Amino acid sequence: MPHKTLGVDSGGRPGQARPIVAACAKDGKQDRRFTKLKYLKPLNANRDQATIRMVSPEIAHALSAMQPGTHGVLIYDSPENKRDVLFRHLSCGEHDSKLVYVCSEEKPEQIRDEMETFGIDVSGLGGKERLTVANYDEVYIGKDGRVDIPGIIDGFAKQAWGCQERGFRSFRASAEMSCFFRHGKVVELVEYEKALGKKFYFPGMGMCAYNVVEMQSAGCMDILMPLLRAHGLVILTGPKGDVILQSERIRPRQVEQAMQIRI
Repeated sequence: MPHKTLGVDSGGRPGQARPIVAACAKDGKQDRRFTKLKYLKPLNANRDQATIRMVSPEIAHALSAMQPGTHGVLIYDSPENKRDVLFRHLSCGEHDSKLVYVCSEEKPEQIRDEMETFGIDVSGLGGKERLTVANYDEVYIGKDGRVDIPGIIDGFAKQAWGCQERGFRSFRASAEMSCFFRHGKVVELVEYEKALGKKFYFPGMGMCAYNVVEMQSAGCMDILMPLLRAHGLVILTGPKGDVILQSERIRPRQVEQAMQIRI
């Protein structure tokens, strides 16, 4: 049976410019090469500092322009950077889509509180059954410790197709993948990501989030490149700013430069 369906300072301070590696070319095409560092003002420079969101304009555009079938990956170095991107991904569909967030690094109640602070109407969306915040053991790893890869994918697919039948514009999911490392399910993790493919066969949009600090501590940096290449869209957010790439031509040196790591 399938399961229930459904750091490091980045260099920017509230109200100040933030360094970002610009990876977007003109006409909406993404440049796969690194360019010189640019300094961009945060989108929310006039907001209260406690609720400022530091997601870059390039990332905001990529998330808002995302198309059904997109299988994206986020590599981050702090909970703040993770929430910035994953919450923005969901907020792009707040008015017309079904939203799912799968927790494993943080608890569901903590994520709900952070979403409210971010500006997502958690109670309103939840009451309309348009937002689900689930723990990883409801989706990825069962109480018996099993990872049912076909069941997980089928669960997401059914939700995505069901959204279309209910008249929603899209299905957006954000997922923390820490549980696979903490439960020693790395082999299953790689198999799962590869089974999903670079593009979903169902009309959903997903962002899989990986904590690079946790991966380093677990001694799992050898699987980072295979994980990135299992996705279509790649977002890196770390000490050198934000980078957006397509996975086909991504190189280890680019990741090392952006995240200040060794692969």
